[in-house]
Amino acid sequence: MKPLRHPIQVLSRAKRAGLLGVTLLVGFVLWYAAQRLDLPLRTPEAGWGILSLEFSGTVESSQEIVNSWNLAARENAKSGLLLDFLFPLCYSTVLTIACFWAASVFRERGFRKTVWLATAIAWLQWPAAVCDYVENIALWIQLRGPIQDPWPAIARDSATIKFAFVAAGLCVVVGAAVILVLRRRAQPAPIPPPAQAPAVRSTPSIDAAIRPVPSHHEQPGERPA
Repeated sequence: MKPLRHPIQVLSRAKRAGLLGVTLLVGFVLWYAAQRLDLPLRTPEAGWGILSLEFSGTVESSQEIVNSWNLAARENAKSGLLLDFLFPLCYSTVLTIACFWAASVFRERGFRKTVWLATAIAWLQWPAAVCDYVENIALWIQLRGPIQDPWPAIARDSATIKFAFVAAGLCVVVGAAVILVLRRRAQPAPIPPPAQAPAVRSTPSIDAAIRPVPSHHEQPGERPA
């Protein structure tokens, strides 16, 4: 039986890099737009904007937050939720790829027991996006009103699970990055091989260049006895 593989693991390294770049860029644009839309939602009753409504948990608290927003602010909240139906696809994919990268770093650096943890957390990122969608639906129902149970509690619980999975993914990625940097600094610089002195060719001596002169008893071409 073949081990179960995540769809991200099936992709080649080049396709993963391309998908990471696209989702990271689109996710940043969506996040920035959502932050701009969230500014009118920060009131004394909702100091954290839409996040305050996410974690209110009760009908009374949610109603108080929504009542503190004027009509324009409520429209901003709805527009932000529409963007948030695209944003989970981006951040969950980015964190999935990053967690699998962290698992490979742990494996290469010898942290065998941590590989399974990083892999398991990588599998949790798409479920985090599902929790985000459940939360968004609960928030949308509350914005359309009237606010009733169990939607505030559903939004709170879904947001809690989502942020727990995302925080675990961020911790894994940061841990792998720290290990990678520390290991590189700890590696000693390569020692260059000692330079070898150039070989000196010996010059023939004067004596070796002098040939013996045959005596007058020896004829040229005769070898002495």
